[in-house]
Amino acid sequence: MRVEKGKTAIAKGRVRIKGEAEVCGASISEFFTEKFVPIYCLDDCEILVEGECRIVDGCTIPESWKKLAKRDWEVLFLYGGVDVGKSTLATYLANKLGGCYILDLDIGQSELLHPGAMGYGFARNCVNLSQAEYINGYFVGVISPMGKEVKCIRGVARLWGELKKLEGRKIVNTTGWVRGARALDYKLAKLEVINPDIVASFEDANLEDWNVFRVESGEVVERSREERAKIRMEKYRRELEGSKLVVVDKSRVSGRFFNGKNIVKDFIEDVLEVRVKEVRKGEDFLLILTEEKIEVDSSIIKSLKMLYEVEDVYVVAMEELEGLVVGVYRGSKYLGLGVVREFRGEEFVIETRHTDFDRIVLGEFGIAQGKEYMLRLP
Repeated sequence: MRVEKGKTAIAKGRVRIKGEAEVCGASISEFFTEKFVPIYCLDDCEILVEGECRIVDGCTIPESWKKLAKRDWEVLFLYGGVDVGKSTLATYLANKLGGCYILDLDIGQSELLHPGAMGYGFARNCVNLSQAEYINGYFVGVISPMGKEVKCIRGVARLWGELKKLEGRKIVNTTGWVRGARALDYKLAKLEVINPDIVASFEDANLEDWNVFRVESGEVVERSREERAKIRMEKYRRELEGSKLVVVDKSRVSGRFFNGKNIVKDFIEDVLEVRVKEVRKGEDFLLILTEEKIEVDSSIIKSLKMLYEVEDVYVVAMEELEGLVVGVYRGSKYLGLGVVREFRGEEFVIETRHTDFDRIVLGEFGIAQGKEYMLRLP
């Protein structure tokens, strides 16, 4: 189709452009994207789209974005809710400035990695952040920071400690969790760790004494909760393409899961009235693996804590373990995702395409039958 000079094609799918145009601030003639991206025509263009497209008048890049690209900053922190354009702004700035490091902290809708992980890379001439050159990541093992703020901040500190040593401009992309006191505290904690020159905010926010630069949303497409969940499932599927089954013994499993000792299970079976695979007692926890999924009354949990003198009791069904998402590492390098397919008492069988690893980290969610589920593990 022919698009006149001064108009913007907002497209997703496979795109070919003949003529002078800017794609998120970059000169790219051919690309594929699963997200809608703006193609601003600097001249009359022929644009072939195998997918979806609509035409709007003018340039959809806000003036505040263009001004931000001209400001003097070394570290930029993006602040805003869900589907306001944070990732698009990061892509635009990286393209306009000839390349930037991107620290993607959005563990729910990460573009650089998969859900449940944060990481950093280098973006230049990209249609979106998924095309950035990946450098390293950190497996958090949750898809929302709510209630897991400390765990997330550990990941932020670890990655920022690496990234801040590199020369070049840096953009920090964050989650859309901004409502409420806990969300604000979480954002302020990240700001304290990163200490950016400017906070680019998509909304009015009380960010204390930080240097805030107000920006507007561009042309954005809001997604429902169901659509975001569907996108996450597609990312898991892609991460597992070409995967193999690998046996992982307990020496290669980080965390406390194997720290406990097996104890007699008969009493627990009588109390819970369910078949129990095994019971592990650690210094401060009790892990009960059941043959089927059950709901346990809080009074029973309280009694078990008192009886076994532990702080936490975890009741996990075998079917929940078989679907558990894990993070795969080689040394300090985060490689990517794996999924538990079998638990054999002293070892896991996981499905992953990253076979050259030396340890795994267990997550707190799993995937099965096209859906995510949450679980608690020691």
